[in-house]
Amino acid sequence: MNFNSKTEKRCHYASLALFGFFGQVAWCVENSFLNLYVYRTITTDLGIVSAMVASSAVVATLTTIIMGWVTDRIGKRRPFMVYGYLLWGISVAAFALCSIQNMQTLFNLDRAAAVTAAAVGMVVVDCIMTFFGSTANDAAFNAWVTDTTDSTNRGKTEAFLSILASAAYVVVFLPFEAFGITANKYYDASGAQVTSPVDGGTTVTGNWLLFYLLIGGLVLASAVAGFFILKDAPDLKPQRNMPFKELFYGFRPSVIKRNKYLYLVFLTLAIEMMANNCFFNYLIIYLENTMRCADYLWGGYLIPMGLIYGLGMAAGLIVGIILDKRNDKAKFILPGICVAVVGAVGMYFCSPQFMPVGQTTLWLFCVAALIQATGHSIVTVVCLATIRNLTPAGKVGRFQGIRMVFYVALPMALGSIVSGVVSSSDKYITGYDEFGHAVYTCPPVIFLLTAIVSVFAIIPTVFLLKAPQGALLKPAPDEEAYLCKDVQE
Repeated sequence: MNFNSKTEKRCHYASLALFGFFGQVAWCVENSFLNLYVYRTITTDLGIVSAMVASSAVVATLTTIIMGWVTDRIGKRRPFMVYGYLLWGISVAAFALCSIQNMQTLFNLDRAAAVTAAAVGMVVVDCIMTFFGSTANDAAFNAWVTDTTDSTNRGKTEAFLSILASAAYVVVFLPFEAFGITANKYYDASGAQVTSPVDGGTTVTGNWLLFYLLIGGLVLASAVAGFFILKDAPDLKPQRNMPFKELFYGFRPSVIKRNKYLYLVFLTLAIEMMANNCFFNYLIIYLENTMRCADYLWGGYLIPMGLIYGLGMAAGLIVGIILDKRNDKAKFILPGICVAVVGAVGMYFCSPQFMPVGQTTLWLFCVAALIQATGHSIVTVVCLATIRNLTPAGKVGRFQGIRMVFYVALPMALGSIVSGVVSSSDKYITGYDEFGHAVYTCPPVIFLLTAIVSVFAIIPTVFLLKAPQGALLKPAPDEEAYLCKDVQE
């Protein structure tokens, strides 16, 4: 994108950073903190977490398909981003209503019924939040990024957005978890405070109302700032005559055939993301309850999480910078998959199933997790940048829905369900709380599942390695000719 002035350039990069960062703040809540909130305050049954993850993935995909088509037809991304983030922030704050105590008070329920109502409420509010978030971020913001970048800077852009995701986790987790604002406090049957749940003991939950109001407020504030600095790409034009059937443009067999390399990259990304989702949604629960970090490490899981994903994303940034200077981008994918598989296998063996709980096991686990995160970052940065290169011009919004199918819906639904079913087995019950409800642990087998699924990503990668030189740098030639014909008509 060419800028007419330094001010315009600064506004562009400020918009990229602002909407990229606060979008990741909101998704951090959706992808990790909601799971933690449910586990700590409502139920330890990981099947509920899986249901929440899967349902939001479906909503996110359908929303992006529809709203991506709408942004293409109207020829604007800005209003969907600004107003979408505004409503997104409000919906984040609404999670504060979904608590067992509120359900008992509002509907006069006993505790067992209130647990069910709170769990259902979380799923419903999560879907509402996801609708606004996917409209604003997945459909509008991601299309805007493609509109305003090209093959010379998309690697760096994807890496930068990945770093913003890590920064968002630091901003969300550090102040609330390190200082115990959202942490639980546990007491045994005699009333003495202990570090983890015990049979017959009680649990006092953290200040989640403050958490949801503050995070929702930050996302809302980013929308207000967007009113003043955000601009659409100058060459983005309305397509008023675009029929409703174009909503499913990316699902046509002829389109898939014409853009075969684009869909091979989609498939590679889907498999790798499914592998990552086999454990990622449960990682904090695993570190806190299975590795028992809080028993011997200040800040609990915060230090290992920061090391793992901070360094992993730094590796992704390096790859992104190198990627923009290379034409053989696909050659990075296979090594990235292999690195991710080795790391996941290491995470499985560096666990209480094979080693005693303690700092030595934890740091070995962190080394393995860093290896996995590095490999995963390499694969995702290469795939996402290549997808932007291969997305047909003039149809960017419509392809955001296809991107969501492969990047979010299939991976989150399948990956989380597989792990949730395995983790909800009765053999992983570690005890019962003061109400007689089972307390589940999170088993290391989720990392073995991750490694197994990652291996399958090699299959589409092999076909990408056989692509002609330059085939992964721009949309398929036939598609470009098709677009020219549309313009002439």
